[in-house]
Amino acid sequence: MILKNSAWQFETTGNPDVLQPVDIAMPEVLPGQVLLRVLASGFNPIDTKIRAGLAPIAADNHVPGCDVCGEVIEVGARVTQFVVGDLVYGCAGGVKGSSGTLCRYMAADAELLALAPASIRPAEAAALPLVSITAFDALERLNVTAGDELLIMGGTGGVGQMAVQLAKLKGANVTATAGSDVGMGFIETLGAKGIRHADVVNVQGGFNKVLDTHGGESFQAALLAAGPSAQVATINARNNYDLAQAHAKALTIHAVFMLLPLLTGTGRKAHGEFLAWLSKEVDSDRVRAPFVEELTSADVADVHRRYECGELKHKVVFKL
Repeated sequence: MILKNSAWQFETTGNPDVLQPVDIAMPEVLPGQVLLRVLASGFNPIDTKIRAGLAPIAADNHVPGCDVCGEVIEVGARVTQFVVGDLVYGCAGGVKGSSGTLCRYMAADAELLALAPASIRPAEAAALPLVSITAFDALERLNVTAGDELLIMGGTGGVGQMAVQLAKLKGANVTATAGSDVGMGFIETLGAKGIRHADVVNVQGGFNKVLDTHGGESFQAALLAAGPSAQVATINARNNYDLAQAHAKALTIHAVFMLLPLLTGTGRKAHGEFLAWLSKEVDSDRVRAPFVEELTSADVADVHRRYECGELKHKVVFKL
């Protein structure tokens, strides 16, 4: 049977209208890769920045999407961990040196993938990789261990809620911010203490570990909330910041950018290994996937608009 490939693509950067449906060639499966029949492509904010030209790291075929869940339909040379028919997931594309995931078929580096959790739907699995790896990377940078007083700025977002759960597994005492009573209630269902964004600077003594999941004013608040000699990690350091508090309290600041292994080729294997571990945690009910809104690929431009207008507050996954 001859397979035909299609995708959503942007030939030039710009507003969401540059995203158009196109037919594209079937990918060549190189050694170390697998061919996937894409079942679900996860949306992430970085997709909008790449499309708009704010992050000049677009996929080689200008197809958006980093996260994927799909069925292995062909195994390339040197791949031993997967067989045809396996359901896998990963943050496996969307940037230079790879294909985007918003397509019917894609070739993906096997090291970036793992068997998807068996207990959740493909759409839920596709919502996990980027936010979970980001949360894991941040906690590793902070060296979060049992007994740490950890503050997470933005505990209801994708990265935030995964960070809460992973930090609790490490035995940390976790406080996370939210913008509403509903949000604080949700954080408490994850086992953490909820607090209003505006109230973190009033906490006496400060926190010895802080994770900022937004950047901007959130990062500035993180510096205020950190205690003396504390460590602060942020997933968005691309801004002009007042670092007076960082100097006054001798803070250590970590920038987290989980797409770096995809761009450099270094450290990819660790992503797949982490996702294999995460699948076991999800299937054992120790970690739960974020709530997802499941849409079709035809909704991609609208989703980009919703995010850029500030209307999108949850994870979206496109079913293929």
